[in-house]
Amino acid sequence: MKSIWVCFTSILLFGSQITCHRGEPSETKEYQILKDAYLSGHLTVVRSILAGKSKERGLHPKESILYLKSLFYLKEWKEFFLVWKDSNIHPPELVLLYFKVLLLVGEDENVNEAELNQLMDLVMVSPEAILLYLRVKNHKISVSEKKLFLAQVNAFRNTLDVLEKELNRK
Repeated sequence: MKSIWVCFTSILLFGSQITCHRGEPSETKEYQILKDAYLSGHLTVVRSILAGKSKERGLHPKESILYLKSLFYLKEWKEFFLVWKDSNIHPPELVLLYFKVLLLVGEDENVNEAELNQLMDLVMVSPEAILLYLRVKNHKISVSEKKLFLAQVNAFRNTLDVLEKELNRK
């Protein structure tokens, strides 16, 4: 009887571990379905599903990013700001979108120093970041920032020239 109980318990534990591990792939599959819907242009569907999930249990970081992108392209600015404030994840792409929304809305949202620093970090890789930074700061920049931006513009031009030569060669 004792051996039957041990066997039953081990089967039960093993079965529960399999069930727990099944939850992870289903969430990955669910995210992939949402991502595919987003990429195929079903932004309203993605938004409504992620809005519901957000209210129920909160969003995973990837879902939060997808939600913010959907809100941006749907021009849902108020909801974008609300989700932005609740989200702890601000990858470079979303930082650019956030500052675009600030400029599009024309509201004087309080831009905290950390967000401005994130935008400044993107100056080296994105000409758009320079433009957004200038507009957010109302073109009030220091001489050193101006020199940095002009040097970066030249670097971008050089990169574009090299890219054009490579494309023409192929």
